Amino acid sequence: MNYHTLIEPELIDTAEFIKKYWRSHVIILFLNCQVKYSGRAESFLEYGDRILMIKPDGTLLIHGQSKREPINWQPPGSTIVIRVNDKVLVIRSIRPHPREEIIISSPVVYVAAAFKCTKGKFLLWGSESEMVDFLIKHPEIFEKGIKFIGKEVQTPYGKVDLVGEDSKGRFVIFEFKRSIAQLQGVSQLKRYVDYYTKLRKDIRGVLVAPNITSSALRLLKEYGLEFLRLQPVKRMTAIYRVKE
Repeated sequence: MNYHTLIEPELIDTAEFIKKYWRSHVIILFLNCQVKYSGRAESFLEYGDRILMIKPDGTLLIHGQSKREPINWQPPGSTIVIRVNDKVLVIRSIRPHPREEIIISSPVVYVAAAFKCTKGKFLLWGSESEMVDFLIKHPEIFEKGIKFIGKEVQTPYGKVDLVGEDSKGRFVIFEFKRSIAQLQGVSQLKRYVDYYTKLRKDIRGVLVAPNITSSALRLLKEYGLEFLRLQPVKRMTAIYRVKE
């Protein structure tokens, strides 16, 4: 199996679970804990319910209720030591150079999970502006006959990345995302299309990105909008293209 879970486990079972899987799986614990850090500085985090993540390369992250950044963390190359002491699960993460240590003490673990994550190629454009310029230089990626007539065109809802006119004289609005396009990108494009629909007929809206989530693609189709896959390859010297 590529995942394993424990619900409300005993602390000793949690300790054995981590020892068994952390070198090959990503471990995620939802637990009540306190955290002590010592090294180049010192910090103390009082008891509370948090998420702890341990990765096979030694990375350790502690997350709270808000923000994307972890409250505490250790980089790859850190060593994990686990024990149960006086009814408390103690997890130590030790970074050798420079010497830093995080000690996590937990009297209760609500959920423990181990996930076997896969590796894959991740491609990302350097910037959305770079994508715009690339499409301008290679208009055939979209379709023959497209003419680009403006970049960063101001509207009441923000700046449209690129506007053009197709071979049939229809106004085309392009919204670019340098990574995976999500629902927010679709909604943003729809606002631009709705705005320009009040000014002229025959408006096309195109979301341009390396990839798109399934939910975003469904919403895009419901709105009658289009998706153009613009995929960077090798220092962004080439792309493969798929129009959907």
